[in-house]
Amino acid sequence: HAPDVNRNLALAEARVAESTGAGTAPPPPSPIALSPAESWWLAALLVAGAAALGAAVALRPGRAGRSRAARIAALALAVAGVLLGGWRVTRAVEDRTHPEAVVIAPSLEARRGPDEPTRPPVELRAGERVRLGRARGGDVEVRLGGSAIGWASREGLWRVSDAARYTAAFRPR
Repeated sequence: HAPDVNRNLALAEARVAESTGAGTAPPPPSPIALSPAESWWLAALLVAGAAALGAAVALRPGRAGRSRAARIAALALAVAGVLLGGWRVTRAVEDRTHPEAVVIAPSLEARRGPDEPTRPPVELRAGERVRLGRARGGDVEVRLGGSAIGWASREGLWRVSDAARYTAAFRPR
C-alpha cells in the first residue's frame, strides 16, 4: 500500500513481463491510492472534523435549518471516519496474518500438503500476486482469493513488505 513499495512492485512486474515476452504490463496503481499511514491520518481527520463541527453546532446552534444540516454533515464525517478506520483495521489484520508476495520463479508449483485431499498442483507463473499463510520447513502456504491453494517453496516467492524502499534520489552506478 505504500507508494514506494508499489513503485518497486510495478518495476518488478514490468521486468517480468519484458523477460517472459508477455508484452502487456500490469495496470498502473490507482492515482488516489493511500498508504496505510495516510489513510489512518485521513480517518483521524474525518473524526476530528466531525467533532469540531459537532462542537460548533452545540455551542452556537444558529437557525434550525443550518444547525440540522451541520449536524447531518458532522454525523456523515464521523461515520466516514469510523468506516475508514474499521476498513484499515481489517486490512492491517489481513496484511499481518497473510502478507502479500509475488512469484519470482519462472514457474512455481503450489502442491497439496500431506494431510490435504489430493488434487493436481496449481501452476503459478512469474509476476503473480499471492498471499502467504503458515510456514513449514522450506515451504509456505500459498493463498489466492482468501483460500489456501497449496504449498510452495519459499525461494520462489518474494514478500512485498521485504522490498527495499524506493527513493527517487537513488541512482545506481
